[in-house]
Amino acid sequence: MRFLLLLLLVFPMTAQANFLLQYGLNYSSQKDGSAESEFEESRTFHKAFLGASVNGKKTLFFGWNIHSWSSSLSQGTSPEDTYSLLEMGPRLQWFTNENYNLYFSFDWNPYVKGDREKAGSSREVSGSSMSFGVGYRFRLSRLWGFGAGIHYHTLGLKEEKVGSTENTVSDKITNLMPMLEFTIITR
Repeated sequence: MRFLLLLLLVFPMTAQANFLLQYGLNYSSQKDGSAESEFEESRTFHKAFLGASVNGKKTLFFGWNIHSWSSSLSQGTSPEDTYSLLEMGPRLQWFTNENYNLYFSFDWNPYVKGDREKAGSSREVSGSSMSFGVGYRFRLSRLWGFGAGIHYHTLGLKEEKVGSTENTVSDKITNLMPMLEFTIITR
């Protein structure tokens, strides 16, 4: 809470600020049914952002970012490995012009919590993540837009809890994700 109050003091917003609501979705799956290397993998990634413009041209948006994602991987007769995580933190998104087409984004998520199952053992995990993105928005109307982006996402897990035992870990997961995106920008 102190962090948000400090940012409001650092980036004073006028009553004429534009607001941006953006939702992105990535889904991928693959399956190999061959006898030598049978596997099945799927991943769903949701990305939501609510921000307000913080510059005079109203092209730089600052706000709160939420990622929710899950993945599963099964190989042959081995137990399925799964992740189910929630990530939250601040995000900056800059549009290169007042038409709100091309954008660049950066988010840092100090809050990462969720569950993973590895080798048949369920664990609670926590850590932090960051992501860089570039995207293009096609304007459907003054308010609505639809587009696509590509985001590089890196996640570092720091703690893992199995039952009541807590362990320090240093696991890293990276994703390069194309996403379909829907946006609403108020004026």
